[in-house]
Amino acid sequence: MSNERTWLVFALVAALSAGCTDQGVKQMVTKPRPGTSEGAGAVQRRVVLFRAQLDVDGEPMDEPWTLHWSGLRLFTIVGPKDARLTSRRSFLPGRPTAAASDEGWAFLALPPGAYQLAFEGMAIRFSMAGAQFTSTEAVPIGRSPASVFVVPSDASSIYIGTFSFMCHEPTSGSDALKLECTSLEIRDDAKLARQIAQTSLSKYGPMQEALASAPEAKLTR
Repeated sequence: MSNERTWLVFALVAALSAGCTDQGVKQMVTKPRPGTSEGAGAVQRRVVLFRAQLDVDGEPMDEPWTLHWSGLRLFTIVGPKDARLTSRRSFLPGRPTAAASDEGWAFLALPPGAYQLAFEGMAIRFSMAGAQFTSTEAVPIGRSPASVFVVPSDASSIYIGTFSFMCHEPTSGSDALKLECTSLEIRDDAKLARQIAQTSLSKYGPMQEALASAPEAKLTR
């Protein structure tokens, strides 16, 4: 019974997060019309393709953006390069296609500029420098350190990398904590990215590669 109550809490939190999406987030998770801007003086948004992968004991976890019965779910946090991400709300990124999303692929629609990207995990602790963790009995929440990427002005779509976290089941902590991720590697899966782009992003023309930079090793206290 306690496991059922815990899962209901996870579901409620996820539903509330989805319902709190503001206009800015909606623009980031909606594919823009090619060659159009959002209004007078607005800059056309580019499509930023990436993949998030949670490797659990060497095996990638299916459907990281979907709420699992165990309470696991992944979200994104995005902001300008020099902004503080601690006060920014997490959200689910856009889905190129349903099948691609199940494999961890996602996109953001952003104007040209420099940005930070971090991941927030329900029932996940990121045990690495620069990460944050909020431990509660029902809903432990972890935030990964932020990576930096640049959206160029001369591309309609770009690929910034596969964010591969090495994780394992924790040996200590509350029962609600399901994964501990200890390292992050930003891989270049350009061949797979081009296949996704050809399937769901072809109207934006050739995709450029602009891999994100790994997080700086700064410990958040």
